[in-house]
Amino acid sequence: MSDDVEAGAEVTTTTEWHGGALVVHVAGEVDMETSDDLRAAIVEALAAGPKALVLDLDGVTVFGSIGLSLLIEVRHRAEARKIGFAVATDRRAVLRPLTETGVIELLLLRADVAKAAEAALAAPSTA
Repeated sequence: MSDDVEAGAEVTTTTEWHGGALVVHVAGEVDMETSDDLRAAIVEALAAGPKALVLDLDGVTVFGSIGLSLLIEVRHRAEARKIGFAVATDRRAVLRPLTETGVIELLLLRADVAKAAEAALAAPSTA
């Protein structure tokens, strides 16, 4: 038996305002081990009452199936609060599972934060 401890997956978030949109920058691995931390950061961001929320996934290195579920959950939470929601990324690690599962069709997706913020702010508020 080894005494070595393997570091678990990690995800970090930072937030910044981009106009009326609150941007949550996500970096690291989005998987079963990190999804609760990421969910908590997103719920906190939504509670701040922005006009729009953008998830910047350009720093994501691993995007597991729980990430797909989390994006759908965030979309529903944002709609319930009448907050525009968009995702910013052009990273293959994220785009591939979004495309293969069809989840991409459920999201406002833009290649960068500025375009995603613009789209989220222009999105009609639906509940």
